[in-house]
Amino acid sequence: MMSTNKSRPEYVRLAPDLHGTRHLFITNGASAEDCVRASLALAGLSPMEVWEVQDPTRHAAGVTFHEAGERTFADDAALFAALDEALRDPTVATIGLRIYVLGSEPFIWSIRRIAEHHALAAEAVQLQRSGTLQRRVYCIHCHAFNEAVTRNVVTCNGCGLQLFVRDHFSRRLAAFMGVQADAEVAGELPAISQPYL
Repeated sequence: MMSTNKSRPEYVRLAPDLHGTRHLFITNGASAEDCVRASLALAGLSPMEVWEVQDPTRHAAGVTFHEAGERTFADDAALFAALDEALRDPTVATIGLRIYVLGSEPFIWSIRRIAEHHALAAEAVQLQRSGTLQRRVYCIHCHAFNEAVTRNVVTCNGCGLQLFVRDHFSRRLAAFMGVQADAEVAGELPAISQPYL
């Protein structure tokens, strides 16, 4: 059954923004098929930079942006820090900068938050979810983030409560909301499944 929750983002495939004067493609954990599709769609844009968390499958799939500068990072945190630093530079964060992001929901929305922090307009940042369905879950009780959640009920790594993973997505937090699963009757949990693989 499809969710009718309006907080869930709707994604479209990345498409070139011809009004851009500088382009940055950022990816991590996307499927090889989506990487190929994005590289073909964005191939004519120049100047183009490609930033990615080290992912050998992208190169194995034959994805390449000719004449693109490429930077690789050991993990998400290193890429996020580099993007934050780059967007502080007025020669980088200019009118005309376009950012195309491909990857998991937590990854793409983390990039969007950094861009918004540096006052980039929402329309300057395109997001496409690809790869894993794992969720970042925010505990509404202790405010901890729980990463790479695949089940509908998860033990919070902050407070230890059993959290039911709601389908409500917070764009500000780049996370789904987790609420105490047995708030009504202690120890009574819903049927546990693993829908977010």
